[in-house]
Amino acid sequence: MAQLSQLLSRLPDTQDMSMSTMGHVLWVCWHGKLAPAVGQTLLNYGGMLVGEEEEQALWFFFTDDVFLALARLMVWGNFNELSVSIELFPGRLQFGRKRDVNLLLDGALQTQEMLVRDSLEVWVHPKSREGKKNLPGIDFERSPGRQGMSAVDWATMLVDVRMPYASTQAWFVLLHPLGSPLDKAFQSGWSAMFKKIEALLQRLKIKSIVSGSFVMLAMDNLLMLRTFLREYLQGCDKENGACWPCVCVVADRNNLNFNSDLPKKIGLQWDNLMPDFPYLSYRNAYLLGEGFTVRDLRYTGEQMSMDSWCNVLLDENSLSERSIPLLMPAQLTAGDAGEAGCFYCGIHGHTAAQCPTRQCPPSGRDLWDNVANLDLDAINVGFRRIEQVLTEQHTAGYDILLAEGGDAALVLQGVLDINGMCQLRHVPQHWLYRMRDPEPGETPPPHDDSPAWDLLKKLAAAPPEGLAEIDKKTSLSIGRQPRDWRLRMVLGFCHVQRQDFPRATAAFGEAAMLAPSPMLQAWNEFLQARLEEEQGHFGTAIEQYAQIWRVMPQWREVRYREMACKVKMGFAEAVQDLLVKLIREDPTYFNRVLVDPALERGRLLILSSLYDLWAEAKKKAEADGGSINSLRDRLDDWFPPEHLVQLQLGAKVRQLEKLANTNNYIAYLKVVEELPVLEKELETCISHEVEELRNKYKYYLDIIQEIRDEASWFPFPAALRQFSRDFNESAGIINRAFSCNFKEAESFRRTQADTPRLAELLRNLRKRLQFLRMVRDGTLFGLTMGKTFLWIELIGLLLCFIGVPVVVFWGDNLRLGWLRDVLGDDQWSIQKVLILIVSVVALGIAALRSTLVFDSKREKLLEQARLQREQAQQARLERVRKQRRAEEEKARKSREAMAVREAQRKFKEKSG
Repeated sequence: MAQLSQLLSRLPDTQDMSMSTMGHVLWVCWHGKLAPAVGQTLLNYGGMLVGEEEEQALWFFFTDDVFLALARLMVWGNFNELSVSIELFPGRLQFGRKRDVNLLLDGALQTQEMLVRDSLEVWVHPKSREGKKNLPGIDFERSPGRQGMSAVDWATMLVDVRMPYASTQAWFVLLHPLGSPLDKAFQSGWSAMFKKIEALLQRLKIKSIVSGSFVMLAMDNLLMLRTFLREYLQGCDKENGACWPCVCVVADRNNLNFNSDLPKKIGLQWDNLMPDFPYLSYRNAYLLGEGFTVRDLRYTGEQMSMDSWCNVLLDENSLSERSIPLLMPAQLTAGDAGEAGCFYCGIHGHTAAQCPTRQCPPSGRDLWDNVANLDLDAINVGFRRIEQVLTEQHTAGYDILLAEGGDAALVLQGVLDINGMCQLRHVPQHWLYRMRDPEPGETPPPHDDSPAWDLLKKLAAAPPEGLAEIDKKTSLSIGRQPRDWRLRMVLGFCHVQRQDFPRATAAFGEAAMLAPSPMLQAWNEFLQARLEEEQGHFGTAIEQYAQIWRVMPQWREVRYREMACKVKMGFAEAVQDLLVKLIREDPTYFNRVLVDPALERGRLLILSSLYDLWAEAKKKAEADGGSINSLRDRLDDWFPPEHLVQLQLGAKVRQLEKLANTNNYIAYLKVVEELPVLEKELETCISHEVEELRNKYKYYLDIIQEIRDEASWFPFPAALRQFSRDFNESAGIINRAFSCNFKEAESFRRTQADTPRLAELLRNLRKRLQFLRMVRDGTLFGLTMGKTFLWIELIGLLLCFIGVPVVVFWGDNLRLGWLRDVLGDDQWSIQKVLILIVSVVALGIAALRSTLVFDSKREKLLEQARLQREQAQQARLERVRKQRRAEEEKARKSREAMAVREAQRKFKEKSG
């Protein structure tokens, strides 16, 4: 038994609804395999398949042709077995922003169940048959519903098998080739294409009328319309040969007459329509069924209806998939292309006197860099916000959007900056710097005494009613200073805002003749071409742009405006390759093309041509995504979060990751461009930090060797327990550092983490070393002095004890009698005095000698200690080398023994 709730649960949830419509819902249930005639009949009568699963489906009809379709099925079912049960009831079809479809039904209908019988059954809801009593050949008979159906007054259909039940739907198709009939390219291109269309019309037997530049076709049924559009789009595919750009519109027949006045009665602005992609209402587009892709024209601030216009293209067309999904707000593209748009920004929704750019500050040099940081979805959301605010607030909405900030404001700033070269806010800068870009930090040149500065400022702030006074003042100033070309420019801008375009063109022409440099002359000629463009004189504007381009080939803006004119004429295909070339030269033009409302007439083709650039850059950026992750991991492996390199490079890596995740062409290019630079910068930082750390540990090694040398000769080793503990810990840290590889991240971080502890230990050791030096040097000095004193004292005492008795007893013999007389009889007292004298002399000499030899003595002792330590260290190294050689020799013999055993084993296997 089929359950309607199960089928409804499979439909998507359209929370963000864009449009909805009431209509007829068919719930079709069957046994086994459904006859193809059922689905084909429903499709030919305007049915739209909403959802389908095993043995049940939901169809939606916009018109009462559903009764004709059911009548045709009932007639066919009288002569064929048809195990199908159908319920017809009212419902609302809802479309989401992403073209997802859902049905809104009455709660009692959603819980229904259906048991299919062996023959066709059609049940009609009472609300669906209201006002349908006069349908030719169709009547309703009340009948109680089956088990599982909702408790309403159901009825079955009674049909007259003699009636044809032809569909009431019919359409007119209008074809309008672009270009001038006097153009040779038009004559050859459109003639060739018309021959192809004429052959198609004859084959499908479609009635046609040719009137002026329009070809009008009558489509009598949906099958004819579907077949024609498919073959027309296949024939117009550029891959199937050249074709002339042609606008195609499909309109409901309704009460229109098939005659030459048909293009006027449809009420479309033909000069605004995009060629190559048929225009239909959403209702008719979805009636085409499978094989066609429906494309929105632009965002609208209000909820769309099923009668709103859209484009269709074939599913197999590359544009269906290979196109950038971006919609332009309708408020930015509204207006008649035949009427003059805003000279300053190009938007047709306001005049130059109302343009928001007049009082906006000059756009910054980083504007397009900021736009490059926007994701494509953010640009779409910004466009949607722009559409909503401008729909509600009209011209005042520009100031509201710019003041509120955010993505919408940034996108709007980009839109307004596209024609920045001809906007009032940029004129002072061009006057000051003579059309060159100022250097960063350059001091602006001073203003001269020309009245043009003040008049330009007043013009930017003047309301429309104040323009006449500014016009008068400017004309008077020109009379006083006839050679001032800037006054002519102010007058030209004033005429622009007064919509007096001929006088504006003349003023800019006079300014060009008086301009002091070729750059300024070309700028005024550019303004004249811009006036022609906004008046719709695209051919004249293209010629002037081309002339300026030949003189100033470095001005890409001129080349871009020339291409924009061709797109406005409908010849977008002719500029696709030129746009791609321009973007490759200056990638910032990619985002300009995306957000430029002036390119709306060729947006589908242009977005498709840019897709390859987009996809190429995206592919490269995605390929670099793994490198970015490796870069971040490498940075984290080498440096802790608080390290200076981590703080500096980490921010750049995070910004690069953000760019890699930003769906924007410029962002992708920045990723590809900046990744190698960051990788090189990281390698440079690692090398620098490794070298710096190695030098730091070499410095620490010199310090600890100095400490070791100073403390090596200390008379009281027992007092050095804490000193020795800190020294051993410091030596251990340094030994571990020099035993590891600094070019490995783990070793580097471990060694770097030990650096603060090592620095602290060395500071403590140096503080203690000062006391140790005092004790050591004092001890050494005392020992040296004591040793000298003892020797001199011994020699002096020996001389005293020997010399006095010798003088006393043998003085006469030695002719020293006078000395004996001096000594007298109290020799002991004299001897005590001599001992004292000897002791003082010995002490003085010892102190003097110790002072003289102390430094050399100390250095000698320290050198001996150093030599002994180096010898001991050399001996340890030699023992380690011998041990390693022994281990290597043992390992070699073990490998040889294993090789011999393996050879013996293989020999035994072969011989066995």
